[in-house]
Amino acid sequence: MNNKLLLALVVTATATFALDANAKKPAAAKPSVTAPRAPEAIAVDVPPPSGNWEAKVAPANGHVWSAGYYEWKDGHYAWKQGEWVLAREGMQYRQHKWVQRADTKWTLTGGDWVNPSDRVAEKQ
Repeated sequence: MNNKLLLALVVTATATFALDANAKKPAAAKPSVTAPRAPEAIAVDVPPPSGNWEAKVAPANGHVWSAGYYEWKDGHYAWKQGEWVLAREGMQYRQHKWVQRADTKWTLTGGDWVNPSDRVAEKQ
């Protein structure tokens, strides 16, 4: 009898733990067309490929074209297709761009929104 009770307690505790662990997992977020996700900061020794493999697109009312770019994925460069993102009033979209740092590593910047007045302050 004691073995059955012990087994029942172990099974109940395990099931409770599994349910609790699943309850704490956040739902997977879907990418938003209103706010493109900035790429994770990665420093790469290999320079990105040159060239852009997309045709120029016509302007769309209320949207901004986020041009395609090479992203660093699984140890190599992979082409990330461009997409339309919803424009933000008073903000300027900064396209993705690979920049070489002083230590010769490459990092991907851009893909975010900036206040145009802040960009002027950056250049001064």
